Amino acid sequence: MTSPEPMSALPLLRGALQWLFGSLLAVALIGFFLVINGMQLTSSGTAQRILSRATADLTEIDALLPTIQADLAETAAASEEDTVVVPHFPMVVELPREEAATISTAELRSLLLSEAAKAIYKDGMSVWALADPEAEQHIDILSPEGGVYRGLGFLSDDNHHALRIAAIVLGLLSLALAALVLVSTQGMGRIVALGAALLGAAVPSLLGAVALRFTFRTAGEDQEDYMLMRLLDLGNDATWLTLRNYTILTLVGLGLVLVGVALVLLEMRQRAAPAAPAAPAIDNGPAEA
Repeated sequence: MTSPEPMSALPLLRGALQWLFGSLLAVALIGFFLVINGMQLTSSGTAQRILSRATADLTEIDALLPTIQADLAETAAASEEDTVVVPHFPMVVELPREEAATISTAELRSLLLSEAAKAIYKDGMSVWALADPEAEQHIDILSPEGGVYRGLGFLSDDNHHALRIAAIVLGLLSLALAALVLVSTQGMGRIVALGAALLGAAVPSLLGAVALRFTFRTAGEDQEDYMLMRLLDLGNDATWLTLRNYTILTLVGLGLVLVGVALVLLEMRQRAAPAAPAAPAIDNGPAEA
């Protein structure tokens, strides 16, 4: 007589594998979602909008713009070169001499911020020093200024491409682990398992995004430096993107779990329902000869 022990160990092994693959899938999804958020923040449009706002705060351009425009027009009138460099701006921006003499205040502001954002996105924060090659930057990496410097420096085209490669790798890994979860799970429990893994990744990430947004907000409220307060407020606004994404993922995961549980209960009910009795045979009596 065959021992039943190997058969009884099979469900335990299946359950252990399901938990293992589900946990690994949740970890892979945390990394995948983090990279996707980074890709969105470092995309050309989003990153340059953030860098443009940051440049306006760092340069205090609205206060300097009248002086910049007046001296730019004067330089254009006195110059015989085809192009002139915009004065008093901590980044090299050149304009055709004819345009420099006639450009409006709003157009000049938009142009300077756009060119600065493009340059930072392409070459990093080092472009600030190009206007003065002899200048030295001493920024404490543990200070709020250092945090702002690193955060803005992260918004670059090189980082966007690196994150894209990481997203492909983590995406393929997540798909492979999702397939293993499906193989190790039976019936409609597959939907519950995938939803639970998604929730396991989305909920901690959502809590982290809420904590980061709260940190930016409280740090900005307690900050006496007006410029740094504006930059922290910008960081607070930027975290809204990740907060929105993780909220959507949490709701999708919760929806999958609820739908999966409902289908599992329906499946169990159908299995437990007794089979319909067979129709009784009709006796037509003895056949006639």
